[in-house]
Amino acid sequence: MADIYLSVDVGGSQTKIIYQLAGSKKPNYLLMPPAVEEITKTKLDNYMARLGWIGSPSPDQQLWVVWDERVVVLGDFAACFDPQDRIKELKYENALWKVLGAIGLIVETSNIKVSPKKPLKVELALLLPWNEYSDRRKFEEQLRVMLAGFGVRNTPLKVNLQRFLCRPEGGGLAAVRIKQEGIDWLRSQQLGVLMFGHRNTTALYFDRGQLKLGDSPLLGFANMLDMVIEMTSGLDRERLAGAIFQARYAVLDEIYNPNYNHTRRPNWSTCAAIIALASAKDPNLRDKEVQDIDKAISVATAEYWDKLERWMSRVLPAQLDEVIIGGGAAYHVEPELEKYFNCEPKIETQSSLSRDSYGSGGTKIRTSGYKSKNYNKHFTRMIWGSGISEQVKQTFNLEKKLFGEQCTSSRLVDCFGLFDYLVGLEATNDKS
Repeated sequence: MADIYLSVDVGGSQTKIIYQLAGSKKPNYLLMPPAVEEITKTKLDNYMARLGWIGSPSPDQQLWVVWDERVVVLGDFAACFDPQDRIKELKYENALWKVLGAIGLIVETSNIKVSPKKPLKVELALLLPWNEYSDRRKFEEQLRVMLAGFGVRNTPLKVNLQRFLCRPEGGGLAAVRIKQEGIDWLRSQQLGVLMFGHRNTTALYFDRGQLKLGDSPLLGFANMLDMVIEMTSGLDRERLAGAIFQARYAVLDEIYNPNYNHTRRPNWSTCAAIIALASAKDPNLRDKEVQDIDKAISVATAEYWDKLERWMSRVLPAQLDEVIIGGGAAYHVEPELEKYFNCEPKIETQSSLSRDSYGSGGTKIRTSGYKSKNYNKHFTRMIWGSGISEQVKQTFNLEKKLFGEQCTSSRLVDCFGLFDYLVGLEATNDKS
């Protein structure tokens, strides 16, 4: 039995980590900023000396890894050392340091007792973009070398990697769906998986059980954000992304209004989070700035979707039976996805809780299912997050945050699906 079961998704906007300790009944999760920066040991020592004793930052706020005399700072701590924008770099190389940092962080925050004579036993599952999936063997070989002896913060560690499982992004969602429906179902399906991330957008295509095609170009949400930034002034990706999703989750009733047969998009210029992006002090200039941001988001979204649509038309067949949708950025193009896959949300009438002498009333509610919008066109059923978003919310007791609980769970579902597959393998071994 392993000491730690660990699933890692090294996304472009966040590193998603799901783990479970031996003997624990349920998993936990960690979210870390994606920044990675290599610095000298002298630079780290000088920083800590200058800092002196100021407060008591948590381990995830001051996270660094030491291996072979190299020092790499991670997450929030990297921001203290002028990190470079690495969104176009290969994920798998930086993922090595992130896995080491995650293990060290789990050890410290969980108060796991470590001994230099007894290595920790870890089972690891990792998600990589399709275009880096062929590097999984190089990743595993280098990871085993690094795990033999490294340090996280001030803790020396040795790890015995008992199992390494790597899947392309979207593989966790596919594993969950196959578990739900069974192998016979998979062998009868033309199945697509789409993961809309910050850095990459990934597509997988299964033809009656066989993985026929995968692609993972740099068509992530950062593309759309950069277009908006180019058309406006004073914005950056993090602030803009936060405002867009905060604005969206503030008007969910409007977006999913059951009186409409499609998902709607917010009126950006009236959203408090978008208005807050404007920096001009003069009211007239501020209003103009808000209108410019509104227009830039609309124009950039249309251009972003045009790129996505042309790419999807190239890599996915037109006659898919079902497509699994994942990734936080997917919600930004939900109206376009409905049109592309010919999906109309199912609306049901729910009997009112109160009745009067004039009879019972009814309330329209939107369900999670879809029907064909145009019966003259092929209909591909969309499954959001393999239907496990609610399970993720309940497992981790997710509360509403800046990006909303729906977006938080959608960011975790792929990682959660792969984690579920990993511990399922362990359970199968225990029974055999």
